[in-house]
Amino acid sequence: MKILALVLRIIFGLHFLLNGLNFFFHVVNIKGPNNPIATELMGGFVQSGLFDVAKVTEITVGILLLTNRFVPLALVLAVPVASIIAFVDITLVRTLVGGWILGGGTILLNAALLVCYLKYYKPMLAFRTTPGLD
Repeated sequence: MKILALVLRIIFGLHFLLNGLNFFFHVVNIKGPNNPIATELMGGFVQSGLFDVAKVTEITVGILLLTNRFVPLALVLAVPVASIIAFVDITLVRTLVGGWILGGGTILLNAALLVCYLKYYKPMLAFRTTPGLD
């Protein structure tokens, strides 16, 4: 399980880091979606500045995962970004590689890693709690 978690963490970290950096440095030309709704949605994300936030989050999460620092926190930070990627790619882009593999793969990697690090989230899953600083 440790080897699997390590491999998944490196793959997911590289995926997030490289995609985040590519937005700012344009190393690989990624064409836009071939769906007018997806194009309009992405345009709204870019114009509102939310896409910048998502890409900075991707870079931060990627660095944290690759350096094995604050991994449980990084995986939680990745959930909103991975969810939007999966939603847009699977429901709007709808191609095999750009949709199902990238979108589905992103959310599955995130979910698999969350399960690998479940012991760090168990205290947050308490049914009844009391406040305290102890």
